Amino acid sequence: MSVFQCPICGELMEALTNYHCKSRHQMSRKDLVHTHGMPKYVSPAMRRDVQQWIRSSQVINRLDFEVAQAAVRSQVKRNG
Repeated sequence: MSVFQCPICGELMEALTNYHCKSRHQMSRKDLVHTHGMPKYVSPAMRRDVQQWIRSSQVINRLDFEVAQAAVRSQVKRNG
C-alpha cells in the first residue's frame, strides 16, 4: 500500500486534498504544491517486531471465535 506524504506536516494520506491543505496549512492545494512541492509518494514499511506485536495484540483471535461459535451451536441444539 502506497500513500502520499504532505510536504509540510508529513501526514500520510491517500491523496493530498484541498481540505487538508486549507484546514491544516491555510492555503489551497495549488498554492501548497507551488510553494512546497508535490507530496512524496511513499510505501510505509513495518519492522518485523511491529508486525508480530500487531498479530499478537489482536482483540479477537481464532480461538475466541471458535468458542463463541460452539456456544451458539450448543444453544441452538438445546432450543431447537
